[in-house]
Amino acid sequence: MLFVKAAKVLAISIAFLPITGCAIGTGIIFGSLLRAIAYSPEQEDVMFNYAVLGFAFIETFSFMLFGAAGVAAFF
Repeated sequence: MLFVKAAKVLAISIAFLPITGCAIGTGIIFGSLLRAIAYSPEQEDVMFNYAVLGFAFIETFSFMLFGAAGVAAFF
């Protein structure tokens, strides 16, 4: 029984590894936004909207990951 619990903990920790990618992707998006605004300040509003849209896609992936790991924890 203890082996099963240990295997579940390992499986959930492996399932949460892509959250690191979500954090890195968010940093890349907003770092690129700062660089783009430095090059073209008059387009700040448009670029910010695109950056927030990209952030929303990354967050959606992250929330789906939480859901999948939560479901996997019960089986």
